[in-house]
Amino acid sequence: MTVFHRRSILTGLATLAATPLAQRAHAQAPLLPTNEAVIRELYRVAEAASLNADRFVSLFADDGYFLDVSSGQRWIGQEVREPVTGLISAYPDMHRELLRFYSTSDDVVVVELKLQGTHGGDLPLPGGALRATGRKFDVPCCDVWHLRDGKVKSFHCYNNLVALLKS
Repeated sequence: MTVFHRRSILTGLATLAATPLAQRAHAQAPLLPTNEAVIRELYRVAEAASLNADRFVSLFADDGYFLDVSSGQRWIGQEVREPVTGLISAYPDMHRELLRFYSTSDDVVVVELKLQGTHGGDLPLPGGALRATGRKFDVPCCDVWHLRDGKVKSFHCYNNLVALLKS
């Protein structure tokens, strides 16, 4: 090994040693979105103003599911688009006011929120469609998300269906 090669290696090692560890890790591997960031993106693409059902579905694992706890309805895989597009057709100004996020180290995100909008279209229900009432609603809700490798495994929506139907 020549003196030039040894100097090059030593210079490289000195540069590496002077670089903070966090900066080196960041340069080596792209940062994956946090679970909270994934869930915030899901809410963003489920809004009436920015609806993107394909993007919503893409953030679920192939076997991921959406459970509406109040009605007992469950949608799996590609079906998870149905409740999102159904709500937007019934509530064309649908908005979710995100109040609080709670994230755990075991890939669980819990969100307290309010569902808000105007009943401007027919709402598909297991027993038949509920005709539009034109009424506004503001209903509390709690969502529990389980993720695996940055994708949703399960989404349990605990909404107050009685309050929603009364509005």
